[in-house]
Amino acid sequence: MRGFFFLLSLLFISVGTMLVLYSEQSRATVRGFFYRVDFRLLAVLPAALGLLMVIGAFAVREVFGLALILGILALAKGAYVAFGPPAQIQRVRDWWFEEAGEIVLRVSGLIMFLLGAAMLSWLV
Repeated sequence: MRGFFFLLSLLFISVGTMLVLYSEQSRATVRGFFYRVDFRLLAVLPAALGLLMVIGAFAVREVFGLALILGILALAKGAYVAFGPPAQIQRVRDWWFEEAGEIVLRVSGLIMFLLGAAMLSWLV
């Protein structure tokens, strides 16, 4: 589990850096994937990641609080995307990929970077 959190923190750091430095290019890259695949199928990804994080939180005590909170949020996101109103989910998706300003992407990337850095510092 320690290796999982180590890789997850590196993923958070790299994705956060990409969002801060190359916000429009990152959005364009991910947009193609999210519009090709049914969003109900994509609900499995955050739900599975959340489950792994909740289980891992009890195995790796250094990141317990952060992993538990992020895991519960990911589980909630997966459940909402799977069972929520489709029109509302599509509106949020369209807003993120079409209307959200560059500052929103950069702040989101900064938050991801900081979460990954915090997790990595607690692990090392």
